[in-house]
Amino acid sequence: MTLAASGESGDGRPACGLRHTAVGRLVPGSIHSVSVSLPDVATVIGYESDDPATRRLVSWGYPRFRPHPYVTRVAELLARDGTGPGEGLVPTRSARAARAAAAYAGLPPEAVFAGHGLHGVRLPPDASAAARVRAYVQHTGSHLSSRQAEDVLLDAGLIESRQAEDTVEDAPSQAVRTVLAQAYGARTEDVSLYNSGMNAVAAAVSAVTGIQRENGRRVWLQLGWIFFDTMSLLEKRVIDVEHVTIGDPFDLAEVARVAEAHAGQLAGIIAEVPSNPSLRTPDIPALREIADRAGCALVVDATIATPYNVDVLPHADVVCESLTKYATGSADVLLGAAVVNPDSPLAPDLRGELPRHGDEPYHRDTARVAARIRGYADRMDRVNANALALVACLERHDKVVRSVDWAYGAGSEGNYRKVARRPDAPGGLLMVDLRVPLEQVYDRLAVTKGPSFGAEFTMVSPQVFIAHHDLLTTPEGRATLRARGLHRDMMRISVGAEEPELIVETFEEALRQA
Repeated sequence: MTLAASGESGDGRPACGLRHTAVGRLVPGSIHSVSVSLPDVATVIGYESDDPATRRLVSWGYPRFRPHPYVTRVAELLARDGTGPGEGLVPTRSARAARAAAAYAGLPPEAVFAGHGLHGVRLPPDASAAARVRAYVQHTGSHLSSRQAEDVLLDAGLIESRQAEDTVEDAPSQAVRTVLAQAYGARTEDVSLYNSGMNAVAAAVSAVTGIQRENGRRVWLQLGWIFFDTMSLLEKRVIDVEHVTIGDPFDLAEVARVAEAHAGQLAGIIAEVPSNPSLRTPDIPALREIADRAGCALVVDATIATPYNVDVLPHADVVCESLTKYATGSADVLLGAAVVNPDSPLAPDLRGELPRHGDEPYHRDTARVAARIRGYADRMDRVNANALALVACLERHDKVVRSVDWAYGAGSEGNYRKVARRPDAPGGLLMVDLRVPLEQVYDRLAVTKGPSFGAEFTMVSPQVFIAHHDLLTTPEGRATLRARGLHRDMMRISVGAEEPELIVETFEEALRQA
């Protein structure tokens, strides 16, 4: 396999983007790529249904969902050293994560292993318990970093060299935290870094729960259908709490009623700006008022909007962000952040509690993010402008495109603008509802196609297939999706930083053919 040195091209432009990419190719090309090319719907279906023929072509995946090949090789190395059978080991980022995953699966402390400076869980013969271990690691983002696995393999003499890439070696953590503090309007000491975006969300929810439990509060309100791993933290009780889901997060009267009904029990409210995948924004200032009346925390995930487009920290107690996305734009590293509102009444407790939850990122991952985050603000300027141009193009093709959901969508533009830092800054994520079968557009698009978003190159994903393939396979599941405004023929676009004319021309060609 030939690998590019990094996600950047020699002239500074995105290395992927506006071209067809062969099935199974790493996206963007680094051995640490977080995505893989799924260029047509047939491949997507085969990938999600574990079709053997497709698996031979596509051996990669998003690192939280499918173990990185280096992580698999580390498990094999540990097995040879007597730790346990390779197929029965799940390495984790930390001893804390290994203990928590074992406990969640109901396994004894002896299930936790250590070796080569690593920790993890020996999977039992019980398939259900083994699945719970894997679910904990996925939903909390506490997986072993591919860069850490790379270093273990290098030290063991099993690979010849590390991936070449741009990094910042001088105090990278401080460099990342400084950029984020300036973007959010916070202090660097109020920015905590984590193993992944989901690890940051899990840490924030766990920390708030730990603080609030002392006051007898353990109920969370989930605003609508949000990112499925975040929902899983609550619904699968990965974090030991009770939760209530608000069907319509825009019905503030209902949110207030439920909050009042759980008076004295409510630990927190969790929301996204905008939500993933429906890209709808709740009324964040109003939620702050409801949280204040209920005496609970408000946790907001601002990954899609980014701190350069919205100012949500003054309304939240904690804001989380996946730095894998726009903050780096290179699609080759997982990292997350949790930012504490210094004016929150919970701030003193959160500063002490957050370090006890989640996992510190591996130092090489932080060094990679530090090199990329320097271009964050400029990247978002270009992405915002390109998104506006592309939406105008999509809306012209109303025979093919039924509607476009985005930050400025009719359902929630007003709420988004309440927290917007400036006009014409919608972020780069679009959800396109097609009038024609998805294949007629998706398969023809000459862009990078695969999981993840937020890269500096344009990416397209059949997101309902990727996130909810199990629901698409049954009539009941499809009905559940329709009730939430989702169906198979929807296409998520993550707008990149290429020249706007090239992006529009590429989509025009595919839409005309459809």
